[in-house]
Amino acid sequence: MNDKLRITLKIADRVYPMNIKTSQEENYRKACDDVNKLVRFFEENYKVGDRQDSLAMCAISFALKVVQNNENQDNTNIETQKKLEAFHQLLDEIIRS
Repeated sequence: MNDKLRITLKIADRVYPMNIKTSQEENYRKACDDVNKLVRFFEENYKVGDRQDSLAMCAISFALKVVQNNENQDNTNIETQKKLEAFHQLLDEIIRS
């Protein structure tokens, strides 16, 4: 079974042929739509010099989301670790008593 698919994505009026996993097609198309929506948003709401500026702003926006998600994940991991340590200490106390 061939799990590869050739698709064409249009981002900011440029065409990009890609070979992707079939299972990822929906994600690629959604990501493409998100980029195009954000490009339009920047062009309509900010003074951007050209399309390249809009794409740069998109890159910053998406990179910021990744950084924030990683930070949130790190905070969640720290909180989970603290809860596990407290639970371990409680179990230890129960076992010793």
